[in-house]
Amino acid sequence: MIRQFTLTLSILIISVISLSAQEFQEISCGAGYKYQSYVQLAAGTEKQVNNDAWDIAFTAFGFQDAGILINESSASIQGENVPQTELYYTGNSDFNASFDLNQIIKGAKLYNSKASWNDGAFNALKDTTNAFDYGWGAYNPATHSVTGTKVFVLKLRSGKYIKLMVEALNGTDYVIRYADIDGQNEKTKTFSKTKDNAGQKLIYYTFTDDKIVDILPQGGFDLFWGRYVSWATDPNGTIQQWYTVTGILTAPGVQTAVAKGVNPETVSVDPYLNSFSQKIDQIGYDWKTLVGTSWTLATDRAFFVKLPDNNVWKLAIVDFEGSATGTATLQKYFLGNPTSTHDLKGTKLSFYPNPIQNELIISLDVAQLYDYQYDVVVTDLAGRLVTSTKVNATEGWNVLKLDTSNLASGAYLVRVSNSNGTLAEKIIKY
Repeated sequence: MIRQFTLTLSILIISVISLSAQEFQEISCGAGYKYQSYVQLAAGTEKQVNNDAWDIAFTAFGFQDAGILINESSASIQGENVPQTELYYTGNSDFNASFDLNQIIKGAKLYNSKASWNDGAFNALKDTTNAFDYGWGAYNPATHSVTGTKVFVLKLRSGKYIKLMVEALNGTDYVIRYADIDGQNEKTKTFSKTKDNAGQKLIYYTFTDDKIVDILPQGGFDLFWGRYVSWATDPNGTIQQWYTVTGILTAPGVQTAVAKGVNPETVSVDPYLNSFSQKIDQIGYDWKTLVGTSWTLATDRAFFVKLPDNNVWKLAIVDFEGSATGTATLQKYFLGNPTSTHDLKGTKLSFYPNPIQNELIISLDVAQLYDYQYDVVVTDLAGRLVTSTKVNATEGWNVLKLDTSNLASGAYLVRVSNSNGTLAEKIIKY
C-alpha cells in the first residue's frame, strides 16, 4: 500500500547563502571566568552554570565506562585563582583506616585527564597495562562489577575536607561512601547511569546541597568553554606545571582535527579527514598568548570539529576579551558530512541534518562554476513531486536552506542537478 501524503510545500522557502559571509558565535564564561559554558554549535547557543554548581561527575556512556571527574573550574580575581575542588589519595583501601590529613594534602593532587572523559581524577592512578583497573577500583569478570580499592580525600570549595570511596559500579549503578575526615556524618549514595542521567552522558553531583544537578543543555553540548587544569606553561612562559587555564574542551563523542599555518577562511577539511582525534583538549587554551597585559591570538589556526552525527564544523577563534568579560568569538563554517559528500562536476554537496525536522541544509562547494543554475527537486519515494525550484550559486561555499516545517513525516528524495549531472539524497522527516 502506498502511503498518501498531505503536502503543503508550495510555501517551501529556499535561500542561498555564500559561506564567505562568515557566521559568528560569541561564547562567554563571564567576568573573572565565574561560569562554565556548554556550547551548541548548530543552534548557536550556550548554557552557563556557576563554577561551583557541582563537585564530581560520573560518566554514563554505556556499560563499560567508569569515569569519575572532579570540577576543576575556578574563577580568577585580580589574577589569583579562587578555591577549587581538590582530590588526593590517602594510600588506604580501608574506609575506616586512620590517616594524617596534613601529610595527605602535601602529596600530589589528582587531576582529570584531558585525553578522554572516561579518565577523571578518580581514574588517574589506574594501571594502564591492566584493562581491569579503573583507578578507583578493579573490574571483577565473575560479577561484572567494579569494586572500589582506594580511599580519597576531597577538598570542597568551602575548604571542608571529606573522605570518599567509590565502593562499586554494579552494572549501571555507582555507589559512593563518604564522611567527614573524623568519620562523622557518613553517607552512602547511589547514582544510576540510566535513571539519574536525564538522557545525558554525564551525571553531576554537589555535596553542598547533596543532590544531582542539571548542568548540561537539553540535547547535550559540543564544546565546554571555561576553566580547567592542564599541564601548561605559565602566562609568563617560564615554568611548566599544573596550571588553571581558560580554554575549550570537546564533548564526549566529538572529534577534532587541528590545522596550523593556514588561512582559516580558505583551508579545506579534505587534507585533515584522517587526522581527527577524540582527545578532548585539541582546541585547548594555547591559541592565545599573554603578551604583557594583552592576549594575542593565533591567526593561522583552524579547528575541524566532527560531531557524533559525523557533521563537521570549521572553527577559528577570532577574538578573546580576557578576564574582563570571559568572552571569545568563534568564526564558524558548517561543512556538512564529508564522509557522505557527493561530487557533481565542479561541485561537492552535503546534506544536514538527516533525519530532518524543520529545516534541511544543503551545502554546495562550487570549486569551478560550469553552470551557475541548479535545480532542486523534492519528491516522495514513489517519485511524486513535492516541490521544485531553481537557485543560482557562486563559486565557493553556498548553503541552501529548505524550510521543511510543513512537510509530513516520511521519506523523501532531494535531487540537485545542473547541466553537468544530478545527485540525489534520501532524507527522513520525523
